[in-house]
Amino acid sequence: MSAEKPHEDAMELIVETRAQWPPPDDPAARLPDVPRFDTSAFAPLLVAVGERCLTDRYGSPPLPPALGPRTALVLAATRGDVVTQAAIDAAVAGQRQVPKPLLFQNVPSTALGHLSTVWGLTGPLIATLAIGGLLDAARTTAARVIATGDADQVLAIAADPGDSPQAPGTAWAHLFTAGRR
Repeated sequence: MSAEKPHEDAMELIVETRAQWPPPDDPAARLPDVPRFDTSAFAPLLVAVGERCLTDRYGSPPLPPALGPRTALVLAATRGDVVTQAAIDAAVAGQRQVPKPLLFQNVPSTALGHLSTVWGLTGPLIATLAIGGLLDAARTTAARVIATGDADQVLAIAADPGDSPQAPGTAWAHLFTAGRR
């Protein structure tokens, strides 16, 4: 371990801002439409919570240019986009051609890529399956990214996606920076 790169155990993360979906002040809120993501609520869930968090801290997109390369994006999810995967499985089982947009939106990082493009986040992008506590998984990954020196701040999204567009699931976003213990 070098002096310039502290280990994540020696780091205290500071929560600059946070958001959740559905919003506590509007539990019936409707997820935003996200271009090219129309089969399931997975991408809109991730985009909605991420945008709420970033908007709270920075106003409207994009981030100031100097922050984009030093901002990482982390997703820790309990599972992937099961609705889109079911649509792909149904097409394959029915021996129909799988629509190309489904293949695009089935990859969790494509929703993160949309958020990155809109907000100018060009730091590391990590999508992982959460083992154990969902929020702990997002926080631990964020701490590792900051500890390596690859980013100064991390937008960490923890998601428990739903089974249908009508039941999109829940998500939390935290914008983390580093402090020292």
